[in-house]
Amino acid sequence: MSQSLQADPPLLSVEQVEVFYEQSILALRGVSLQVGKGQMVALLGANGAGKSTTLKAISNLVRAERGEVTKGRILYQGQEITDADPASLVLAGLAQVLEGRHCFTHLSVEQNLLVGGFVGRPSRKVLNQRLERIYGYFPRLRLLRKRLAGYTSGGEQQMVAIGRALMSEPRLLLLDEPSMGLAPQVVEEIFEILARLNREEGLSLLVAEQNINIALDYAQYAFVLENGRVVDAGSAAELAGREQMQNYYLGAVG
Repeated sequence: MSQSLQADPPLLSVEQVEVFYEQSILALRGVSLQVGKGQMVALLGANGAGKSTTLKAISNLVRAERGEVTKGRILYQGQEITDADPASLVLAGLAQVLEGRHCFTHLSVEQNLLVGGFVGRPSRKVLNQRLERIYGYFPRLRLLRKRLAGYTSGGEQQMVAIGRALMSEPRLLLLDEPSMGLAPQVVEEIFEILARLNREEGLSLLVAEQNINIALDYAQYAFVLENGRVVDAGSAAELAGREQMQNYYLGAVG
């Protein structure tokens, strides 16, 4: 799979990106990575390595936190998006699931999902078709559709957050720490669904994770971040076989 990364033009290309917060804190130092079409790529690193900043630079949400891409460029579908409006990126098929789930707790599960589908103002018929698709992948959400999101479990809220992003029908989905704070069996269930979306629909994914074991089980390719730099990259199988992945890069997380 690493060969296909080089053979085909990548869906996403991050080229030597540098990010500063408040014009003084250097968060990313020349980060380069790619996601091929139909590929599931893991972005690995310890807490504070720069994973969230990398995802927010791609979706241009970094500005909301007084951050700025000061060097390098980001290409999506061959077009530069370094300074693109985040809403226009969602319309172009690039969606992000933020760390911490961020459900609307006072809305029902189904209302939360519908919020993600209003981009581009689809008809009610199209929205219903998209809902059915989400419920097909997340049958638990169908059972909970009328329940307030605030009264669901952490795993169910993560499913809601992912389903809400999928309602915009993205080509590329960015996920920030989807396993955080969840029981191992729930994490496995979520990654199984992501793998199905990747396999059955050709959805491309860039998944930032501290849990290297689960990430390398499901991803085809991975990049390792440390102190805002990419320090290693390779096929998931290749990286999983490297002892220093646990001992050195990530402090045996996962």
